[in-house]
Amino acid sequence: MRPQNILLALILLFTPASLRAQVPKNHLDVHHPPSRPSVASSMETKSDHCFRSVLENDRVHVFKVEVPSLQSTSLNYHRHDYLVVSLGKSNFEIVGSGIRYPMQMEDGEMQVIKGGASHRITNLSDSPLQLVEMEVREIHPERPLCGLGGRACSDGIFGRNEDGSYSQSTLFETDTIKLARVQLGPGGLLPEHRHDRCHVLVSLTQTALLDSAYNAHSRELHLNAGDAAWYSERIAHTLRT
Repeated sequence: MRPQNILLALILLFTPASLRAQVPKNHLDVHHPPSRPSVASSMETKSDHCFRSVLENDRVHVFKVEVPSLQSTSLNYHRHDYLVVSLGKSNFEIVGSGIRYPMQMEDGEMQVIKGGASHRITNLSDSPLQLVEMEVREIHPERPLCGLGGRACSDGIFGRNEDGSYSQSTLFETDTIKLARVQLGPGGLLPEHRHDRCHVLVSLTQTALLDSAYNAHSRELHLNAGDAAWYSERIAHTLRT
């Protein structure tokens, strides 16, 4: 049975953060558009049928992106910095005025892209392209506390309980966001942990979770790959598959 991969994005008082379980093969790159302002500032990804909004508030906007084989999206625009996560192995390009980012990504691999430039996504593969894009008001990738070219992120936990395995570790952290991945094996239980900031959970696979908060009722989460759940308050809870 495939391990359940989820991302947790923790948002500080002014912007977001998140978690990871297993570091990608390569360090996360930061892709920078030209410094000149985009003339397409009125364009939004929400007008493109390839983009489906799964969560939106004043802190974060999460999209599920699906592009048929050998096709492109319309010209779209991200006002803020954003994360791209590949759902499955992918081969595509992000192309716009003065930018061309070839992307060959493994399942669950992530990249950080600076906002402020209009672009198209072109699927170079014979298979459909599936991505998650998480637009954050500010990521500040040029000022990493760890990851993103800074020192390696060293915090993380992993272990095995009587039912299954679990792991959690940080991909990168800046002054505004912390990104990590959590991986739960079948029956795995992530021990009780506390979030002092609001955060978003994004599932990278089809996932069924039991979310049990301290002194509160449990709830079941049934998420498809690319679905997101928002936590607006501080919380102490466990997650079990």
